[in-house]
This record gives sequence, C-alpha cells and structure tokens, in this order.
Amino acid sequence: MKFVLFSVKMISGLALTALAACASAGPEAGFAAQDPYEDTNRVFHDINVGIDRAVLRPVAQGYDFVTPATFQHMIGNGLSHLDLPVDMANHFLQGEAMAGLRTLGRLTLNTVLGMGGLLDPATEFGLPREQTDFGITLGRWGAGQGAYLVIPLIGPSTPRDLAGFVVDLAFSPQTYFGITGSDTVNVLSIPLNVVERVDTRNRNADLIDELLYESADSYVTLRSVYLQRRAAQIAGEDATEALPDIFDEEAEEAAPATN
Repeated sequence: MKFVLFSVKMISGLALTALAACASAGPEAGFAAQDPYEDTNRVFHDINVGIDRAVLRPVAQGYDFVTPATFQHMIGNGLSHLDLPVDMANHFLQGEAMAGLRTLGRLTLNTVLGMGGLLDPATEFGLPREQTDFGITLGRWGAGQGAYLVIPLIGPSTPRDLAGFVVDLAFSPQTYFGITGSDTVNVLSIPLNVVERVDTRNRNADLIDELLYESADSYVTLRSVYLQRRAAQIAGEDATEALPDIFDEEAEEAAPATN
C-alpha cells in the first residue's frame, strides 16, 4: 500500500513546478530521448489519471467537505512528521550532517512540544522541514537515473528513484506500524497510508487538476517537469525558481525544500 503514495506525491510536487515549466523548460527533445518506453508509459499514465479521476479525486473532495480545516492541518503535520526519519537518514547519507541534525531537532521538538507532530513549533523556531529521499542520495553518489518510467499506481519515476523509494521504506515508521510478533499485516500502516494519499491530494487539488486535466498533454508536462526537478534536486539547485515546493505536504506554507 505504501507504493501507491508515490504517484500522488510526485504529481502534487510537480503540479506547481509545471506552472513555471512553460517559461523555463529545456528542449523537449532532450526529455524524449530519456523516454525509450513512451508508448507503454503513456498507457500507464492514462491508467493513473483514470484512477485519480474515478477514485482519488472524489474521495479527496469528500475528505475536504467533512473535515474541518484545523483538523486537516493537524493531520498533514502528523503525516509529515512521520517522514522525518527518512529525511534525517538521507541527509546523513548525503554527507549533510548539519541538515541531518536540524531534522533531528525538528523531530524532537515537534514530538515533545507539538503533540507528537500534530503541531509544528519547530518551524517557528527556525527548523522547517528539509525534505529529501534516497533517490537524491543515489544521484549524489553518482548513480545514473536510467530511462524515464511511468508505473501503475506509482506514477513518474526512473530506475534510480524507484530503487531509492524502496530503500526509503526501511527508514519510514509507517512501514512498521501495526507489526507485532509474527504479524505480517500492517494493520495501522495501511489506513495511515490511505489517509496520507487523500490528504496530499486534497491539499494540492487545484494544482493537480490543472496539471492533469487542463494541460494540453499532461504526459509530456509531467515528464519534462519530473526530470528537470529531480536533476535540480540532486544538484542542490532550486528547481522552481523560488516557487513554493508542494512536493512537501506542508506546501501551502513552506518555502522550497533544501537538500
């Protein structure tokens, strides 16, 4: 179930950067050259868009209708808080000791003073989230990205990012929630992952809808922006030229994440 979160996180993260891409995108031919499986990728892209249209978007709209804004904010904070061990581990693996220590400070402060992460006093104390992942770590270690891929229920990726996503599961507390003794089913992890996906889709509804349903070719837009953004993140650059980073669940308030 954790895998199905990848698609909406990627799409929500790319939606706002797509608004800047029209002015800043590189030659599309360069991105097409990285996409030898375009025909198959387009089929999977259409499947993912169909799932969003039929299931995820209506559920997110219902969630927004029945859940007060204050609770939505707290839920988003809590879900983001659970991802901090992933950020921290990757900062240390990337050799960014200070970023890792800042993330540890954020994790500790929000756990102790923020009701277990439901509130976010750490940002007020100058410790905003610095989001990263093992795909970025691999890129900084020199691993090549491989061909552009679109995977059903997962979304835009590359072999490097897909491998990184699998490794990040080992650092995520959500992977282990609900496992006791010899149990093999994460009875808490599954609902948490569903809530995370719905919450992320709801937070970025307008931008995702514009990207998926209003762009001339959502497949080309996603491919271009995804590849640009991942290259910029690995290089430690700002892929959005100071636009807010909605790849993070705290998008509506957050500045672009640093890596």
